[in-house]
Parts: sequence; C-alpha cells; structure tokens
Amino acid sequence: MLEIPESLKAALDGLRALGGDGLARQMASVFVEHSAGRVAALQGALDAGDASGAAEAAHTLKGSSRQLGLTALADVCLEVEQACKRGDVATARTFAAAVHEQYTAAAALLRLATA
Repeated sequence: MLEIPESLKAALDGLRALGGDGLARQMASVFVEHSAGRVAALQGALDAGDASGAAEAAHTLKGSSRQLGLTALADVCLEVEQACKRGDVATARTFAAAVHEQYTAAAALLRLATA
C-alpha cells in the first residue's frame, strides 16, 4: 500500500484550508491531467535532442510538483533540468525514465490522498 508523504499531506491540508475538499480534489486532478502532458513533452523533447525544450518541461513539472509536496518527482525533474542546461542529454534521458516512474507514483498518491 502507498504511504502518503507528509509533504503531500501538508500541501493538501493547505488547499483544504483555502477551499475545502473540493479544491484539494480539483488541484490534484488538474495536476494529474496537465502533468501527463508535461511528462510527454519532456520525453518528446529529449527524443528530438532538444535540451532547451526538455529543460523547460522539467522546470514546469518541478514547480507544480513542489507546490503539491511531491518532492520525489520534483527532485528528479531538477536532475533532468540541470542535465539539460549542461547539454548532457544522455544523462537527462536516464533521469527521464525516473520522471515517468515518479509521475505515475505521484498520480496514484494524489488519487489516494483525495479519495
């Protein structure tokens, strides 16, 4: 069974304080939906050798992940972003697999935490 990290609990509690359970569920849903596109954009940019595009996608995903307390996903996005900024697309591709795994786990955690 998945364990909800304290950072995610705190972020969702903050959203609930602002707008109740509905806001927390809405933000989780928006994150899952929009972040799937960011993960795909990241992979597409890396497949095309576009380090700048990949860095931008990783940066955006990193920020939204941090806002929801999804630190594991944010941390691996930072690795991709930094590798891309160095022009090290090979390393970024290695971390991109971890981004996909962490995104999948984050989506499951959000569904569990907002059920």
